[in-house]
Amino acid sequence: MTKKIYTLLLAMSAMLSSCITNDLPQPVVDLYIASLDVEGTAGDIVLDRSTYTATIPLAEETNIEAVKFKSISYGAEVVTNLNYEADPSKIIASQNLNGATRNMTQPEYLTLSYFQDYEWKIVATQTINRIWKVDGQIGATEWDVEGHRAIVKRRQDYPLDNVQTLEVRFGPSNYDFPDASEMPKDFNNATHSQTVSVLAPWQTLPTPWELVVVPTEVAIDFVYVAAGASVIWIKSAAIDGANIQFAYRKRGSTEWLRVKDEWYARDSKDAYNRYEEGFVKAVVRGLEQNTEYEVIGYAITEKDGTTTTKESDTKVVTTSALYQMPNSQLEEWGEFTNDPTKLPTGEAGPCWYPFSSVLDMFWATGNPGATSLGPSYNLTYPSNDTPLNSESTKSAYMASRYVVVKFAAGNLFVGYYGATAGTNAYVYFGKPIPQTVRPTAIRFKIKYYCGGIDYVASKKAEAGVEYHIGSKQIPVKGGEPDLAKVFFCVTDWTEAHCVYSADETTFFDPRTADGVLGLGYFDTYTTPEPSSVDTSAWHEMTLPIEYKSFESDTTYLLLTFTCSGYGDYFTGSTSSWMYVDDIELLYDLDEENQPK
Repeated sequence: MTKKIYTLLLAMSAMLSSCITNDLPQPVVDLYIASLDVEGTAGDIVLDRSTYTATIPLAEETNIEAVKFKSISYGAEVVTNLNYEADPSKIIASQNLNGATRNMTQPEYLTLSYFQDYEWKIVATQTINRIWKVDGQIGATEWDVEGHRAIVKRRQDYPLDNVQTLEVRFGPSNYDFPDASEMPKDFNNATHSQTVSVLAPWQTLPTPWELVVVPTEVAIDFVYVAAGASVIWIKSAAIDGANIQFAYRKRGSTEWLRVKDEWYARDSKDAYNRYEEGFVKAVVRGLEQNTEYEVIGYAITEKDGTTTTKESDTKVVTTSALYQMPNSQLEEWGEFTNDPTKLPTGEAGPCWYPFSSVLDMFWATGNPGATSLGPSYNLTYPSNDTPLNSESTKSAYMASRYVVVKFAAGNLFVGYYGATAGTNAYVYFGKPIPQTVRPTAIRFKIKYYCGGIDYVASKKAEAGVEYHIGSKQIPVKGGEPDLAKVFFCVTDWTEAHCVYSADETTFFDPRTADGVLGLGYFDTYTTPEPSSVDTSAWHEMTLPIEYKSFESDTTYLLLTFTCSGYGDYFTGSTSSWMYVDDIELLYDLDEENQPK
């Protein structure tokens, strides 16, 4: 039984007893960690009230077995009996963490008590960049951190009694471990292994790490060969001392075409073909749609004046058809009922929808909820303001407003509006697509204005005052610019994602959500446009789509525009607005690695 259910049962029990004794029911008071300060962090501590979890990101140099808590404070929120004023000073904590030192290799648990008990879990995360590279290595090193073991695959034509370490790093500079020149060289034993000692500055005895070398035949080890409509993505393990090359041809052709040098990944910042240490990657361009292609790899090595070429098995992939979203020019609009249950009948009403026929409901907005209070509360509707030289006669205009009792963000998204529940709503993000879709980018025309934040959690915000919204305590400041946001993604979902505005656990962030295969993302806080771009004038924006995985076919597509990115938290500016038009999915790259 969760703490929330437990506390609500307690409250109900208190209310029942009050019917007999005429006493006032005992309030339900939600207790939370309001602030937490810890030594040796690398980033912000996340206090998630929806899951009662505090997550501490530790720096590499920090001893996770002796983490010092500098300070911690608690807060209280009255859930029932709202006239009751809770006193945070009366909160009782199961342990005093102020100034305490704890071993954070396992979670720490903290129970807060007032009228009810709430158990918080405090967890620490730590990423240590470990490196062990040897001559003749194939692919990336495999690290078993818990077992203190590192494994490399190495060319079997390289001698096991002379393994040269090229680079080594078992931790940051304050760790003690052998230099590359001091690393063991002779792995010519039954287990092909050796042991080295690693000492952290807080340890009295070093930790033994086992190093294992696995002799491996020189061959192409493909990670993936995957096709879009006009491109093929290729990734294989790199081999030290070998030249890895790829070739392709249309199936049925007798001539192999060499992948051009400029098509290989060289830059770690290139979203279309990002370089990764230990791998060889390339993107083949200019292909025909709905066509089978064959891909082959070559590992070319030279030893004692003899050149050897190993060929891979042939991989066969099929490019897809070009796909564009319905009404991507945003020309089709209609006024229908704001009751989703009656919408399929095509009943007229006060609500603007970005389609002219209910048979083609691809796009959606928050209008059905807002217009339940009247037609003047449409937040998104068609506009005659279109980009210069565009063939469009209409664009989508969205604006954020305070709608009677709550702040509402203007938005346009692929999906559908589910239902209104009081002042909250069920909204479904994503639509199924008829084929696997892997664009290289999405391009559109846009202009927007980010007004100063004047509402936080639907309450009037004061300029210059910092607020913390939601269970994750996201900091925003009254009067500072609102958050404009655009994202596109393809997923392997089996159904649309439902967001219920009263439940933060349903909120959707495409950067961390499960099942997102490819993502293009923009917001004005983390990826601002160049200062030379006048965002209040029409301009073209292109978002590169970067793929996390090619293992699954894409089944759902999402695209969201909003002028108030914290709208889920009923936070933003009533002065914010956005226009969007001429949306297009791009499927190829030119010779300069730009989408076309």
